[in-house]
Amino acid sequence: MSMPLANTTLKQEKSSMLVDTENRIWIKRVKRVFGWIGTILLLLIIPVKVVRWVDLGVNRIIIDIAPSFFGPAGLLFLILSSTKRLSRLTLIQAMMITGVIALGLEFAQHIPRPGILAKVRYTFDWLDIITTIISLVVAYLVAQFIIYMNQRVISTK
Repeated sequence: MSMPLANTTLKQEKSSMLVDTENRIWIKRVKRVFGWIGTILLLLIIPVKVVRWVDLGVNRIIIDIAPSFFGPAGLLFLILSSTKRLSRLTLIQAMMITGVIALGLEFAQHIPRPGILAKVRYTFDWLDIITTIISLVVAYLVAQFIIYMNQRVISTK
């Protein structure tokens, strides 16, 4: 009588190991996608900064707020792609940390700068703050969608 029970337990263990392996593969794939999205978003800031110096006739407001849109979203995706200590954060916790960092950098422009940095012109604009918040919300929704779609693919297998 004990044989079928042991056999069933062995099958359950194999099934559990298979699900665990699929989850690890799924997590690796999603983290890789998040890393690429974050990197691309942060690299998109470079052409925007170049366009600021070379006047191409592009709408000035869009050029001024683009770094405030790409930066926080890119940082959120890079945090989500982490495989170390930050990987234990939930999506909402990562978004809150990114928000504190991004908004902190926006408000840090009010701090007086010493020496040569005093001559650098920083512009603080409430539109940047609003754009940062919108960026975080959009990045959160995109990350949530990616996670949801990949969980659906795993569950239908």
